[in-house]
Amino acid sequence: MIKQLFASSFFRLLENIIMVAISLLLTPFFIKTLGTNDYGLWLLTLSILGWFNVIDLGFPAAVQRQVTIALEKKNDTHINTIFSTSIMLFGTLGAISSLGLFAVAQFPEILDVNNANQITFSAITTVLIIKVLWDFFMNAFHGFFSGMLRYDIDANISSFNSIVKAVLVFILIPEMHIWGAVAATLVADFLSNILKIVYVKKLYPPLVFRLSLISVSELKELFHFSKHVIASGVASSINTKSAPILVTKLFELTLVPIYSIANRLSTLVEGFAKSISAIFQPVFTRMVARKENMEVMFHEVSLINITVYSILYQTLFVFGGVFIILWVGKEFEDSVWLMNILVFTFLCRALSWSTKAVLLAQANHKLLALTNLSGAICNIISSIVLSHYFGLIGIALGSAIGFFMTDVVFNLLLLKRYNNFNLTPVLKGFLLSIVLTYSVGIIGQYLLANYMAHNWLMLITSGIVLCPFIVLINWLVLLNKDIKQKTITTIAAKLPFLKAT
Repeated sequence: MIKQLFASSFFRLLENIIMVAISLLLTPFFIKTLGTNDYGLWLLTLSILGWFNVIDLGFPAAVQRQVTIALEKKNDTHINTIFSTSIMLFGTLGAISSLGLFAVAQFPEILDVNNANQITFSAITTVLIIKVLWDFFMNAFHGFFSGMLRYDIDANISSFNSIVKAVLVFILIPEMHIWGAVAATLVADFLSNILKIVYVKKLYPPLVFRLSLISVSELKELFHFSKHVIASGVASSINTKSAPILVTKLFELTLVPIYSIANRLSTLVEGFAKSISAIFQPVFTRMVARKENMEVMFHEVSLINITVYSILYQTLFVFGGVFIILWVGKEFEDSVWLMNILVFTFLCRALSWSTKAVLLAQANHKLLALTNLSGAICNIISSIVLSHYFGLIGIALGSAIGFFMTDVVFNLLLLKRYNNFNLTPVLKGFLLSIVLTYSVGIIGQYLLANYMAHNWLMLITSGIVLCPFIVLINWLVLLNKDIKQKTITTIAAKLPFLKAT
């Protein structure tokens, strides 16, 4: 299992390196080729597509959990029953989602899209219904990658998707404008989905779809688990995808890219963190199936997540300000302040991965929906109120408040309700990460902006010099002795020359 987790982390990390590199290249290209208005329209469209994924009603998490348990028990008939039932289920949900998206596409004025952009918005949103349908069907296959701890294959296919999409964007957008982005997205997704189906069949040759295996009782079992995840999915979408809509309605479409630059960088950095933090869900599920105590694992995974997030977001804080100016120009200077606030938002998410993993594995997620929805409502209200006083910064502050309430306060209280875990080590690590991140970040950002980095060469050189110190500081302060020893042992086992020394 350790070998599979290590391989999964490595290839997910590689996937995110590729995605970040591509995104950094594409964003200036999008802004220059499409202009801020059409780029803002494209970002709004992608945000709307994300909203309609909420109609999956939490069933992907339920399917992944059921597949993991069935694989652990080596029950081929049950696995094919889950798969056949989920194909039917996601096909139905995809059709419902597509109808809803089609309805929204016909009334763009609901989103305050101005008259000049309404026809384009309606047309591209209608065509992208195809993507929504594909995404729903593929949920039936994702459970096998997680259940077998083969995130490495999933990561490699995602890397392939990103590369194909990037190449097509550079080729098609100059000729087709925003329609080039639509075509690139659809072609890349189609090829990637074919690869996913082929690899799942290779991983699990007995996999078959049969109408006779579609089970009402299995559907009820999936619904019993997923019904409590529905509001969590809604809340997650509100927290992560509402900003472009709020910016459009409270301000104007041309300001969406300014907020998006800060949010995009923060999200890309989290992608690196997720290459480690997101792989532990099936591990907790396996521990539940074996009736093992999870407190020690929860502490270790939480501290690892906190340390990874702390290192990555300190790096973003220190270098992000200069990077934004060099990357997209001084006209996006306001994005730096937004990014500094969003750093706190994403640090809060470090705790959510291990907390939710335990609750979902135990099926103790009934109140998770309520806590997440409460945090999402707090996010929206805070963003609207604070935006009147602080503009775009107010929306970032609202997000920070919402995520803190959800991922730190509410979720830890819920974990404590079902488990008598000692939360002191986790809370101590989280508070230390906040202090470290903003201390190192503020000082480092000031020094780079005023004394060191004024071009790409100096920025890269500064990164090479300072990043090892950031890693070392967090390693020494945040991780306990046992985790340090386990990490060194695991890395040494993969690197023979370290083992020899």
